[in-house]
Amino acid sequence: MRTLRKSDVSARIYERLERLGFSRTQSEAALNAVLASVQDALAEGDRVVLTGFGSFEVRQIKERRVRPIRGGQAGDLVTVPAHKRVGFTAGAELNKAAQG
Repeated sequence: MRTLRKSDVSARIYERLERLGFSRTQSEAALNAVLASVQDALAEGDRVVLTGFGSFEVRQIKERRVRPIRGGQAGDLVTVPAHKRVGFTAGAELNKAAQG
């Protein structure tokens, strides 16, 4: 299993759009526009649904007390404050593709 970076994804987009006359720069700009749109929507508190691929949403995580894994406070409970986190739920087509 390899790790694909943003530049790798951009190159794959270019391969698909090259026959339509798109340049490598335009393909990268398209990827950046999609990612910025998703980020802006999440920042506004919206849920982003890409049918077949999955959905992104901001989730509120409650405050909780946990034992630290390492450090000088071994055995003591530490409070992790309430915070927000981006969650992703895979869509049916993405799940099917991941299964092989």
